Amino acid sequence: MVLRRCAADVVRVNVAFPSIDSQLKDIELTIAQVATGSMQDAVDGLKGELRGQIIEAGMGQRLANTWRGDVYPKAFGKVSMNPAGYVRSLAPLIVDAFTRGATIKPINGSKYIWIPTKNVPRRRRAGTYRSNMSRRSGGGAAMSPEECELHFNTEFFVRPGRQGSLLAFMDLTAGLNIRRAALRRDTAGRRKQGRKAKPVLMFTLRKTVTLRRLFDVEGPANRWGAKVPALFEARWR
Repeated sequence: MVLRRCAADVVRVNVAFPSIDSQLKDIELTIAQVATGSMQDAVDGLKGELRGQIIEAGMGQRLANTWRGDVYPKAFGKVSMNPAGYVRSLAPLIVDAFTRGATIKPINGSKYIWIPTKNVPRRRRAGTYRSNMSRRSGGGAAMSPEECELHFNTEFFVRPGRQGSLLAFMDLTAGLNIRRAALRRDTAGRRKQGRKAKPVLMFTLRKTVTLRRLFDVEGPANRWGAKVPALFEARWR
């Protein structure tokens, strides 16, 4: 604003108002920031609820963390008046199976599904499995029946279980502290040391496995989608 004194003692006032375009851009930026932030709140809320379902089901933090969420535009610092949210799982087959309550059947001509017990060793390294007892394959999952036989250098023997299932055992010995990692195959040398072999349950064999419905994805997605206007209003205040 500029003040100028005229000869007739009249003061002329010149006021420089900001352009309407500049004001509209500021308003649009504010709306975009609030809208994008609200969408991020909804995505985080939905992701947290879906992760919580997995934790409550006792399936662990690792599987829970497979739920990921993004807000678009995704570039850092980018906002939009019409943002989009996307929540996905990096383990979609597992999530889908426990959402629908799927029935699992054997494949490739197999008659039974081999379900590992806690006694089956975990794979510890990548690459092809080798018979050396100190080396194992994979990346943390339970060994397959073939890998298990190779690892312990012994074969399974099967006994009838409940409701048409079968139980696959191995005769194994254990160290003084009975831990899964201490299980070893039965040998004459270990018998001389007084380590008696005992049947250890390794796998349960079933013709089909029906998974219980543990997860609800659609319900939380609809709830958090409906919350977006309220989240926008809360941020606008």
